[in-house]
Amino acid sequence: MRLKDNTSPYSRQSLNPDASYLGDVAAFQPIADLMTEESTVNSVWCNILSTYYFPFPEYIIKPEARLSGSGHRADLLVTRSRDSKVVMIIEGKKAGGARATWDKTVKQSNTYFNPIKKQGVGVTRVFGMAAVGRKVVFVAPNGDGAESILWGIKVQRGKAMSFRGIKALDILEDSGEIHALLTHISETVKDA
Repeated sequence: MRLKDNTSPYSRQSLNPDASYLGDVAAFQPIADLMTEESTVNSVWCNILSTYYFPFPEYIIKPEARLSGSGHRADLLVTRSRDSKVVMIIEGKKAGGARATWDKTVKQSNTYFNPIKKQGVGVTRVFGMAAVGRKVVFVAPNGDGAESILWGIKVQRGKAMSFRGIKALDILEDSGEIHALLTHISETVKDA
């Protein structure tokens, strides 16, 4: 439900409805340097997502959420409050950056898409984030539903686009691209 002045009946925690963590990027420098443990990585992303892109009570971010019947447990699961549909999966790991860590994190996030689709508990297109330390990759299943092919999401010419492969973004150095992707995802899943 939207109000006449295009504001949501839910209020964002920020006073500016168009706020993003971009305005606070300098404040994130000491926090980004602390993103060495998995719990810190997940906490930072939980706070960014809930403050700027998926505000409570319109969305609920569930830590260590179990996907019913699958035995899988996502580090963070973003769900829409009105219908409990999953909109985003976040899998975080401590800093390390080795290729094996990225492969493991992206592969682990990929295992969540299939159970969500089979159980019908997600929006039309569920997105994912794989975060390792202060770097993050955005992923989504192929548009035709082939869960075995994971697509990266990137910004090109101001638009979010899918591509084969992954592109790691730094929480500070690539904050503009991260903001564009999170804005695109939050707008896409709003009524999906």
